[in-house]
Amino acid sequence: MNWKQWLLPLLSEDMRRALQPLNEEQIMEIRLRLHRPMEVVTPQGSRLLYAPNGRPMLREGEPERLLSAFCDHAPYAWEKEIAQGFVTLRTGCRVGITGRIAPDTGAPAAVTGFCIRLLRPVTGCGEEVLPLLLEEGRLLSTLVFSAPGCGKTTLLRDLIRLLSGGLSGALPHRVGVVDERFEIGGETGDAFDLGDRTDVLSGIPKGEGLLRLLSTMGPQVLAADELNLSQDVAAVMEARSRGVTVLCTAHGGTFSELLNREGMGRLFEESVFQRYVRLAGCGQVERVLDGEGRAL
Repeated sequence: MNWKQWLLPLLSEDMRRALQPLNEEQIMEIRLRLHRPMEVVTPQGSRLLYAPNGRPMLREGEPERLLSAFCDHAPYAWEKEIAQGFVTLRTGCRVGITGRIAPDTGAPAAVTGFCIRLLRPVTGCGEEVLPLLLEEGRLLSTLVFSAPGCGKTTLLRDLIRLLSGGLSGALPHRVGVVDERFEIGGETGDAFDLGDRTDVLSGIPKGEGLLRLLSTMGPQVLAADELNLSQDVAAVMEARSRGVTVLCTAHGGTFSELLNREGMGRLFEESVFQRYVRLAGCGQVERVLDGEGRAL
């Protein structure tokens, strides 16, 4: 299902009319700001779209209606996510939220804007790099890193599919996926093809989810997106101590910036990862490093 089928019914009539003629394959983000035009972001740049007669696209009263629509008209059920500044739609697309923050809850008390990130599978994007991550057909523990917006989740999703299916030189792997924010497999775990040997645990903190899958599902590979907190790092180290391979992503513009993040230097010192993959934008693999940070 392309994004127009599920997103346009949630938007205002003016927004639908502006977006309907556009090439859906080119659009990466849709940004809405109160009293401003709508910004559409593509790999080539961005353009501004106005409502008829040059009016702003997002007007008074519409942010509250849109937020309710994004939350299936039950925003109270999304209080935790909203307090973190986003909601994740059923399709796995994340909607960032801006506005005036209430000091008691940390959630926007008055919403003024949205950033809708349109996720889509890029089937086959992991085929070229996967052979560099294998040893005798088995995955070596791998960390994919880059600055935000460079396609880490897209590559992770395809690598999971390839490993699960035993493709591109890999033996078939049982893969356990922790999808904390529903961005890898969507809310039901099957919005994207993750392969027939993949088990998805959604809506649970990564550290807790990794340990649960480790104890209950017997995975050969554990996968998670955006390692961040110290408990994530501890869970990854526990998995490696039990002989389970890990496949994760993390933010880091350069290798040195990555290692300066909390816990990442420890993972490097303990040789938890045997491969590091740096992306340079739009899913482009810039280089693959070994466990000591040397280019292959």
